[in-house]
Amino acid sequence: METLSFILGIAFVVVIVIAIVAVYAFVKVNQLRKELDDTQRDVSHNIEEVYRHLGDRAEEIIRSLDSRCDKLENKLINKK
Repeated sequence: METLSFILGIAFVVVIVIAIVAVYAFVKVNQLRKELDDTQRDVSHNIEEVYRHLGDRAEEIIRSLDSRCDKLENKLINKK
């Protein structure tokens, strides 16, 4: 009888330890998932900012080239 009580006691302690480890792992996984979601959101925002900046810069370059072409065209027309 003592052996059975001892085995049941040890089994109970093992179950409690496994439950504690499972809860700890669950909490850590949820924290990690939240951090990953935040990081993904930040990266997506940064990528959008880069694309917007590239688009703005491309438009600025096109306007500058267009202006210079117009000036060159006017100079060539006025020389004739």
